[in-house]
Amino acid sequence: MSKPTISLRFRLNLIITFVCFVALLLGSIITVINARQSVFEEVSSSLMLAQKLLGEKPNHHQLPTLNKVRHLNITLAGDQQDENSRLDASLQGEVPQLFISFVRPSLEQLSLGLEAGKNNPSIRLIADPSDEIKEAWQESLIFISLLLLLTLLISSCVFIVIGRALKPVDDILQAFVEIEDGDYSKHLPTFNLPEFNNIADGINHLSENLSASKVKNQQLSKQSLDIRENERRYLARELHDEMGQSLSAIKALSVSAKTNEGARSQSLTEIENICDHLFHVVRNRMQQLTPPLLSDFGLSTAIEELVDQWPGSSHITLTLDSSLDALVQNNAIHYYRIIQESLTNILNHAQANNVWITLNKISNDGAISLLIKDNGIGFNPSEAASGRGLINIKERVESLGGTLEIDSLQGTGCQLSAIFPINQHE
Repeated sequence: MSKPTISLRFRLNLIITFVCFVALLLGSIITVINARQSVFEEVSSSLMLAQKLLGEKPNHHQLPTLNKVRHLNITLAGDQQDENSRLDASLQGEVPQLFISFVRPSLEQLSLGLEAGKNNPSIRLIADPSDEIKEAWQESLIFISLLLLLTLLISSCVFIVIGRALKPVDDILQAFVEIEDGDYSKHLPTFNLPEFNNIADGINHLSENLSASKVKNQQLSKQSLDIRENERRYLARELHDEMGQSLSAIKALSVSAKTNEGARSQSLTEIENICDHLFHVVRNRMQQLTPPLLSDFGLSTAIEELVDQWPGSSHITLTLDSSLDALVQNNAIHYYRIIQESLTNILNHAQANNVWITLNKISNDGAISLLIKDNGIGFNPSEAASGRGLINIKERVESLGGTLEIDSLQGTGCQLSAIFPINQHE
C-alpha cells in the first residue's frame, strides 16, 4: 500500500486558498451585479426626471430645458442610431468590454418614447449610461482590488499560522522514527496546542515505558544466560563429582577384583552399591530436567508425584480436576513448572505448615484456575517482584495467555491465583 505523498500542511493551505478564491469570485460577481443595478437605477431616474419636466404633451420648444438632465440624449423619431455601438465606442479603452456587456442595460431600458402632438415628430429620450458605467467600473475595480489584497493577506496569514501550528508534527514524526529505530531517549518538549501537547506526553510516556522494558529485557536476557551457564556448570560439576568419581571407583574395584580373588566378592558388592547410587543420581537429574511421568502418565500423575516427594515438613492438600490431562495437552510442562516453582519458594521462604493446591476447570468461563495458598510468614509482593522465582512464574503464566494475582502480607501467608484461557493455547 503506497503512502500518501501530499502533506497535511499542503492540503490545508490548498483548501484555504480554494476557499479564498471562491470568496473572491463570489465577491466579484456580487460587485458586478450591484454595479448593473446601480447603472439601471441611475438611467431610470434620469428618464423619469425628463418625463416630468416635459409634461404630458411635450413640444420641441421644451427640449432645451432637458440639457441640464444628466445622462440624457434626445433624438427625433426615425433618427435613432445603434446606441450599443455608440456606447461601446465611447467607453473603448477605459472600461473592459466584458464589464460593459454585464452592466449595460438593454436598449428598451435606456429609451423612452413621447408623442409631441400634431404635425410634430415623436420625441425619443435615450439615456446615456457611459458615465455611470465608468463610475461603476472604478468602484468595482477598487472593491475587487481590496478584496484581492485582503484574500492574499488572509491566505498568507493562514499559511504562516498553519505552518507554525503544524511545526510540532515534524518533531512528533521524527520521534516516531527514532523510536522505530530503537532509540528511546527522545523526549518531546511542551507544545502550545493542548492536542499536540497530549500527543507529546503520550509519546514521552511510551518512550519511557519502552526504555524501561528494554532495560528489563536486557536484565532478563542476562539472567536467563546466567541461569543457563549455572545449569551447565552444575551439570558439569555433578558429572565430575558423581559420575567421574564413581566410574573411577568402579574401575579401581574391577582391577582389584582381577588381581585379588579373595576380595572379588566385596569389590562386586561395592560396584553394585556405586551403580545404585549412580542410578539414583541420574534419576534425580532427569527429574530436574523433565519429569518422566508427565509425558507417560499426564499432568495429574506428575503433580501427585511432585507432592509425594515434597522434601519439606509442610502438609500439602492437593485438589486436581480429572479432565485436566485432556485440556492442557502440550502446555502441561508449564503448569507443572509453575507449581514446582511455587513449592520451591514456599520451601525456601514461607516457613508454612500447610499448603493448598487447587487446579481445576472453570466450567462457566471455559478457563483453568490454579490456586496455591500457604499459611507461612508472607511477604510484600512489591519488594519481592524482582525475585527470579516470581519472575519465572509470571512469565509462564503470561506465555499461556493467563493472568496472575498475588495476595500476601507480612505474617498472613500468601495466595497465588492464576486464570488460563483454554481455547487460546490448548
